[in-house]
Amino acid sequence: MTKNIKERWRQFAAWVNGADSDTPVVTPEEKRAARPHPLRFLHGMLSEKNEMRVYHIFSVVMCLVFTGTLLLTVLYLPTFGGAGNPTENEVMERYVEKGIEEVGATNLISNIILVYRGFDTFGESCVLFLAATCVMILLRKDEKNTTAYDLAERAEDAEIESEENTTVLRSVVRMLMPVILLFGVYVLLNGHLSPGGGFSGGAILGAGLILFENAFGEKVRRFMSEHVYHFIKVAALYFYGFTMIYVFFTGANGLHSIIGTGIPGMIFSAGVIMPINVAVGLEVACTMYAFYAFFSKGEL
Repeated sequence: MTKNIKERWRQFAAWVNGADSDTPVVTPEEKRAARPHPLRFLHGMLSEKNEMRVYHIFSVVMCLVFTGTLLLTVLYLPTFGGAGNPTENEVMERYVEKGIEEVGATNLISNIILVYRGFDTFGESCVLFLAATCVMILLRKDEKNTTAYDLAERAEDAEIESEENTTVLRSVVRMLMPVILLFGVYVLLNGHLSPGGGFSGGAILGAGLILFENAFGEKVRRFMSEHVYHFIKVAALYFYGFTMIYVFFTGANGLHSIIGTGIPGMIFSAGVIMPINVAVGLEVACTMYAFYAFFSKGEL
């Protein structure tokens, strides 16, 4: 009803303006649609072959621009091994002399990686998150990209796995899994006291999950479903990010931190290093298991 009233009003306005009644009335939407769009015009001028050529040229130009920017940045970096290089004097001495006092971890490498250079490590965790996300986008199989042949092949593989005699493998995994998980947790929680930490402990836990998947198949989904995987990855990355924001804010402004360093050498010490190690370890373990699951069967 409203559309008819608007149309009649346009016809009346055209009649008042002296337009012929037989002349079709063009609406503003039709006028906008009739305007030449730059991208539409470019698409009409270029053939498919020329479009790919322009795309390749543009890609090469962008790569050259980024490469030139990085090389220009390298020219302004301090000379490696030079006497005036801060990494050869002030920075190194600060890490060694003030590391235990300021951070509280007896493992100086953990002080450097997770606090002094925590921004870099957070970037590496984001890279792991993005890598797992890209693998999920490319390899995940659902109802939108799964054919009847894929479903039949998956059912056949499941039947073969159920018929295989894996008694020896399952017996060995039953004995090794508690040891692997316990050792992974030990490396994870003692990264601020001894060699280890989030990356190595997470790699051990991820390897344990992959071993359990090979032995017991679908039973791993009882505790590592897709929802659990998403929750752990997102929660760990958010926790790491907010923790580092707090550390950067208090440290850069000289503010007192409510998270103390504790007694060096004790398990509950080194401030935020142990929780960050746990977050990094969970991120690494989930990424390793996701890579194996998506590359092997296209789903978690």
